[in-house]
Amino acid sequence: MIQYPVIMLHNLVLSLSDAIDLIHPIAAAHQQRVAYLGLRLARKIGFETNDLSDLMYAAALHDIGILTIEEKIDMMRVDVRETDSHVTLGADLLGGFSLFRSASEIVRLHHDKWDPEGVHAEASRKTALLGNIVHLADCVERRIRKDQPILGQVRAILDYVDSKGGEEFSPDLLPCIHDLSREEAFWLDLSSRRIYSVLLKAIDWPRVELSMEGLEGIGAVFSRVVDFRSAFTATHSIGVATTAEELARRMNFGQRERRLMRVAGYLHDLGKVAVPNSILEKPAKLDAAEFDVIRGHTYHTYNILESIGGFEEINLWASLHHERMDGSGYPFRIPGENLSLGSRIMMVADVFTAVTEIRPYRRGSNRDETIAILKALVKRGGLDDAIVRTLIEGYDENDRLRSEAQAEYAIEYERRFGRAYRAVDP
Repeated sequence: MIQYPVIMLHNLVLSLSDAIDLIHPIAAAHQQRVAYLGLRLARKIGFETNDLSDLMYAAALHDIGILTIEEKIDMMRVDVRETDSHVTLGADLLGGFSLFRSASEIVRLHHDKWDPEGVHAEASRKTALLGNIVHLADCVERRIRKDQPILGQVRAILDYVDSKGGEEFSPDLLPCIHDLSREEAFWLDLSSRRIYSVLLKAIDWPRVELSMEGLEGIGAVFSRVVDFRSAFTATHSIGVATTAEELARRMNFGQRERRLMRVAGYLHDLGKVAVPNSILEKPAKLDAAEFDVIRGHTYHTYNILESIGGFEEINLWASLHHERMDGSGYPFRIPGENLSLGSRIMMVADVFTAVTEIRPYRRGSNRDETIAILKALVKRGGLDDAIVRTLIEGYDENDRLRSEAQAEYAIEYERRFGRAYRAVDP
């Protein structure tokens, strides 16, 4: 029997929430603090454990539809009235994963004023109230001054909530937050630097183990979060995932390892959420400072995935894709003899996919050019010769599988954003 890693869904959600909030220091742990406040309110009002889990998934990922640093900074302003674009995108992304269907409907409502006769009347009472709980928690968290002691801000926060009661927030929630506010530990937990640990102990989490299909599903969701930030990378991760899986098949990996390789490909650029779009879309060669930012993305990927129990293989294959055989890669400078075969496959898959894609400063390479680039990198000590030879031997099939997978993502990107995207030059 094939043994897949045991992944607890709530651990995975909290770690991926961390990834989204890497986008800017102003947002550090924002979603997890919203999740904590939301959980305490929902438990106070009487929701059961399964509903609390859906609330946590929604609150911890409620900003999943915010794709750029500029938008994130704007959303963190307390006086901004948000448009529904990121709400709709976030709900749609989550709704594509079966275990997040309920959470996606909560996210869809999390910026709406309390309106029991209008928008909330169309949802179930449970979903409407959970969505409004996330709205209240989000508004409160954004009003907290991180440079000031939290206990001194409580009165002003409660005055704000009271002033919006019945307009922004359900009247049922006001007595709940007042009751919680009498406990200093509630506010100290909310502002704690250890909010991840606080959340893990907040409720008795149901044991939801992700199946391999579930792991692939959530990997695909987050590949879109990373790639859809730019028209020039909108299909990159699916291309890398498809290529890496095919190379693993050709190199006699078993079914388990091939599927894990696909997940690693989906997540290999997760740390790029910390890279500004001004760098991703710069129509010229990056300067030294900009390249320093880029070099940090694999380090962030490693740290995010390291916190997820059962992700050890996936992490090594995903986060070491910019290491090189001669030890000249980044961020760990690991030489080839210390890199696993899976990590070396991911290196080749990433280069192969990247050079065929259009970038702001160059066109994509054709077949002969791509093969020449790969061979040159082998000669310079960058890539594994055996893996490159395997890719070249099956080049046409590798290229077909990659381009077909990228074409599907390109269609989705164009449908969502109304902007044309070509994965490769014709």
